[in-house]
Parts: sequence; C-alpha cells; structure tokens
Amino acid sequence: MTAPSMTTQITLIRHAAIATEFDGHYIGRSDVPLSADGRQQAERLVRHLSRPGFPAIDALWCSPAQRARQTAEPLIRQSLCPVTIDERLQEINFGDWEGLDFAQILHNDPQRVNQWAAFTDDFCFPAGESLKQFRHRLDAVVESILAEQAGHLVIVSHGGVLRGLICQLLGWSLKDHLKFTIERGGYATLYLDGCHAVLTGLYNHGV
Repeated sequence: MTAPSMTTQITLIRHAAIATEFDGHYIGRSDVPLSADGRQQAERLVRHLSRPGFPAIDALWCSPAQRARQTAEPLIRQSLCPVTIDERLQEINFGDWEGLDFAQILHNDPQRVNQWAAFTDDFCFPAGESLKQFRHRLDAVVESILAEQAGHLVIVSHGGVLRGLICQLLGWSLKDHLKFTIERGGYATLYLDGCHAVLTGLYNHGV
C-alpha cells in the first residue's frame, strides 16, 4: 500500500499553443513544437506561478513531447527544480486517427466513433492505444503522485492526460473528463492531503 503523500499542492499544466493549423485535430504522439504565441504563453506561466502566495516549485514532471518540454523550459529556468521526463505523461495514442479532425473521423469510421462514445475499456483507437491501457497508465502516474515527497509538484502534459489525472485523483469516473477542459497553456491546481485531493482552481484565461 502506498504511503500517504507529503505533497500539499499539485499544479497540472497543459502545454501551450501550437500552430493554428492543428486546431480541432487530434494531436497525440505527433511531436509538434509550440507556436510563437505558445512560447509567449509559456513565459507568462512563470509570472502566474510566481505570484505572491503561490508556493515555490519543488519538482517538475514533464511529458517527453517537444510542445510539453518547451512549455516547461521557462519554469525550469526560473525555479531550478528537479525535472523528470516521464513517458507515461505522453498524450493518448490516437493511432490511425492521428492528425484528423472529428468530421473526418466520423466520416471514415462512424461505427468506431459510436464505440468510443460508450467509453468502455475494450475500446481501442485503430492501430493506437486502448482505453484500458490509458487508464492503467494514469493509475501508475497517480501512484507516483501519492508517493511523491515534494511540497509543490508541477506536471506539464496534455489535455487528455491531465483531465484523466484530475478524475482519478478526485475519485470521479474517467468519463467525467468530458465535463470540463484545460485549454492549451491553461492549468489546474489541486491540494492533496494524504490520499484525498481537492480541486482548488482551473485557469483557462489570462495566461
């Protein structure tokens, strides 16, 4: 059994903006960089997370994707905290749906879209990752969070991963990730007391 965590705050940051040509498209494992706007967002995150009353960053975990690492770079420079690049924080693998928008996916594969909507563990993105594999990956990250000794842990990752982690930490169904969003360059804060998490903020604007 995992020992109670000493972590008091978790900040979950979605990578900043990428090129507008990717808007509305499913970008999972494609290793695209930040746009110029995204790089400015990443710099502004430093100011947001350095405001009075916000705890200093003790540890930072980051997806290996270029867009996540570029988002994290200004925070790393400012905080000089230990950094872990964690493969488990990669976005879900959309397989053959990678790079497509929803209209294209629905036109090409309507039956599988209906299966996806049911959100059962046996659903698998064609030539990609299954929801069961994704859930197990999130479970492993949550276990690591609960074992982390940092007072303020920052995680820089992707929309699907971060919404899934919030659901797992709060004890919600993973399907509840559809009820909220974290925009590119946005972030969420949680307070963790032992194994009990409380969502304390969701910041999608002004970053």
